[in-house]
Amino acid sequence: MKHIFYNKRGATHSSLGQFDKAISQYEKAISLKPNYAEAYYNLGHAYHKLGQLDKAVRSYKKVVDIKPEYAENHSNKILSVIYYFSKGQIPDALDVLEVLIKSSPRDALLFNMIGGCYASLGESDRAIQNYEKALALKPNYAIPQHMVNSLTGNTTKEPPKEYIKNLFDDYAERFDESLVEKLQYKLPFIIKEFIIELSNTASKFKKVIDLGCGTGLAGPSLIEFSDNLTGIDLSENMIKKAKKLDIYDSLIVGDIVEQLELSEEKYDLFVALDVFIYIGDLTSIFNTVRKCGNKNSYFIFSIETQTDEGYSLLKSSRYGHSDDYILDVSSDGFKFVDSQSVVLRKEGNNLIDGKVYILKAS
Repeated sequence: MKHIFYNKRGATHSSLGQFDKAISQYEKAISLKPNYAEAYYNLGHAYHKLGQLDKAVRSYKKVVDIKPEYAENHSNKILSVIYYFSKGQIPDALDVLEVLIKSSPRDALLFNMIGGCYASLGESDRAIQNYEKALALKPNYAIPQHMVNSLTGNTTKEPPKEYIKNLFDDYAERFDESLVEKLQYKLPFIIKEFIIELSNTASKFKKVIDLGCGTGLAGPSLIEFSDNLTGIDLSENMIKKAKKLDIYDSLIVGDIVEQLELSEEKYDLFVALDVFIYIGDLTSIFNTVRKCGNKNSYFIFSIETQTDEGYSLLKSSRYGHSDDYILDVSSDGFKFVDSQSVVLRKEGNNLIDGKVYILKAS
């Protein structure tokens, strides 16, 4: 079969140190057999060898999603670490990592993983120590840099795109269950209430765009008010899940600001639920939304609230924004219509407070 042929050809290139050529072959194998765990493992190994660690992790995680038993018993114990982490068995993951570090003391990926384990246990100091070791080995390693920033309170304008892509590509398969059932996430289901408030202006909007649409949780509500519904998300895996709903007229993979800047479309309603928790400085996105909005267009979005002025990168690796910051940064292109305090989700035993805003283009 052709997928086996390409996988074997990739292995041949890999054995010769020709990892770029190997990657091309593995990707061909996966295109023919999308759930080909062995090819995903080989792809991850090739990326690992090239030092493209974010892509390596995404491929390794795909193996765990497709074939957990293959991952658990594989000779490459990085797969075991990912398997244990996915099951919440953090001590087991740490045990394996400590063994791996002894044989590969200069592998930045391993120190990043140890940092992630300690961060999930709430041991910030040990997490930071290991993230910094990863950065000492690979200074441009975006994910541990973002984690160090969040754990030390160093607020940046936005996280690295690699961080967001990794987070949600990995999260896509269990996103709905995790958010809705475990974290009691309700925004996609109550967005209808906010749009109904605008119904005296327009019972249906000609063109609606769901910014950071994820798996399309808000889609069934938005389609009721849309003649044409577009979704956009940075995560390809999220978009694949959203596509299965057969609700969106158009789905776009990419950065929100970059894709809107390239687009010639004009929209009547923009919706961004749980998007700004992954962006600090909102100036660019407000300017871009205003530029791509029709006259009298509306913008509905949520934030995680904070009492301090401005915005902050929180220890959760999300961003919080103040009410004054939102009103200030949006005042140049929008008029305030309404806002409402909401509970965004659960986090452990705590409820995370947020706010939903409705703005109108001015």
